[in-house]
Amino acid sequence: MSETRIEHFYNKNYKKLLLIPIILLIISISILAIKYNATGEFIDRDVSLQGGISATIYLENEVNIEELTTYLQSQFPNSDITVRALSTFGTGSTSGLIIDATDITNKEIQPILEEKLNIKLEDNYSVQEIGSSLGESFFKEMILAILFAFLFMGIVVFITFRKLVPSIAVILSALLDIIIPLAIISVLGFKLSTAGIAAFLMVIGYSVDTDILLTTRVLKRKSGTSFSRMKGAFKTGMTMTLTTIAALTVGVIVTQSVIIKEMFTIILIALIIDLISTWFMNASLLTWYIKRKENEAIQNT
Repeated sequence: MSETRIEHFYNKNYKKLLLIPIILLIISISILAIKYNATGEFIDRDVSLQGGISATIYLENEVNIEELTTYLQSQFPNSDITVRALSTFGTGSTSGLIIDATDITNKEIQPILEEKLNIKLEDNYSVQEIGSSLGESFFKEMILAILFAFLFMGIVVFITFRKLVPSIAVILSALLDIIIPLAIISVLGFKLSTAGIAAFLMVIGYSVDTDILLTTRVLKRKSGTSFSRMKGAFKTGMTMTLTTIAALTVGVIVTQSVIIKEMFTIILIALIIDLISTWFMNASLLTWYIKRKENEAIQNT
């Protein structure tokens, strides 16, 4: 398909492309609303944001994780317990266990673990205990940090472009890059931690770079048509995003760290959504804005 035909197709259908991110946004908000009505939370939180313990046990022998999880849940039915293998960096071999449990103390769980595993937990055992009020405080502070980051990002965008519609388009794209990934990880059953909140803070920065690139190229450059300027921005923006997606995908596959895997997964999902929000929504809104300005200029002449 020639560039002229592509331009004609886009100019004819850009409003239809805008429907895709809008539909995704509506679905995501619905998912989060259903989750909130059912549990009182938009997304599940781990012990770092909810309170409880995170215990690490270093073991030489293999342990049946499913059996241990079932046993602990039977002992503490009111606690949300997760048991996962601790892997050695580089080899991937199991060297122990990591146990996360909410609404429980170390004094309650340690003797149960010693009895079940038939070992004495001393030098081979470490535990981090977070009170429920402290975990809740962490969560509120992290949410405030995201809100302030989003607010100041919006202020910078408005100061930079000084035009309402293009600025709103950039901010809406960043909003989609947070809400839709949040709904996706909620469906996937992720438990959000402080590392996950930090990943969403990084997403704000990642999401606006291609939007600012697109808006700057289209509005501030005067050479060529708006579509040709948009095409140039598309080539640069896609190269930036796809190389980052490739690097993050390798990181998710290779890393043995749960924290790094969580952060990379959230950013990876957000970058994939950013392709939709930038090139279907932001680009469509800019096209609509430019056409409206051109029509106004024609009417005034």
